[in-house]
Amino acid sequence: MTNLDALLAAGQVLTANHTFVDRLIDGGLYYGPGLLAAAAGATFWHTCRRITHRLRDRANYVRYQVTATRLHRVADQADAFMARPNDKILAELHAMCDTTPNQVQEEGR
Repeated sequence: MTNLDALLAAGQVLTANHTFVDRLIDGGLYYGPGLLAAAAGATFWHTCRRITHRLRDRANYVRYQVTATRLHRVADQADAFMARPNDKILAELHAMCDTTPNQVQEEGR
């Protein structure tokens, strides 16, 4: 490619760009500012919708992380509880059952 070819290619790109901008301006003048306002409104609506979705996704991710952290803590506590000898686990469970009040209604009340 010679310098003359590069110069001609650059001229064609510049002409195509100028033609596009010229047609854009002509279209804006022909269709009036209503089309530009509609396009701006649609762009604004789409942008707000995207931002809302990103914020909602972020909130869902944070909620998921909190839930996962709680479940890991519960699993760790359950592992620690079950690592104790069976006699101690059964004694503790029986003690809890004995101290829990009976919530069942008696007959006749």
